[in-house]
Amino acid sequence: MDNYRSIIEKFEDFASQHPLIETFTWGQLSDVGRDNEKIKFPLLHAIPTPSNIENTYTDFNFQMLFMDMLDDTEENQLDILKFQHLILQDFLSYFQDATREYNFSISTPVSFQPFLDRLPTRVCGVDATITFRVEASFCL
Repeated sequence: MDNYRSIIEKFEDFASQHPLIETFTWGQLSDVGRDNEKIKFPLLHAIPTPSNIENTYTDFNFQMLFMDMLDDTEENQLDILKFQHLILQDFLSYFQDATREYNFSISTPVSFQPFLDRLPTRVCGVDATITFRVEASFCL
């Protein structure tokens, strides 16, 4: 059965294969940039959020942040929003692709919104709330 670890590892696999994503991180938003290594952008960050267990499945909920660094004038904000939205679409297609063998599915619709924030640097992107449903029986 998939769990937080296996799902987050699959996120990392996606990020390593995507031609535009330079860095994948996960944890609380305050964890971004805590490592001594310099962050490379664009960045994909996954935040596990409260999840649910039902009789035959578990819904794992994540806040997914697709972001890039703004230039000094912030004139690239619309370009960043465009490209981060496209990366979000790639992410959803990757995990909905029927040729991959996953034990989970994405619950739709997926809601997302643009954001502008300050991490270690000024960033912009899209923030998506995504639910991964893992079907399983809970027998010992």
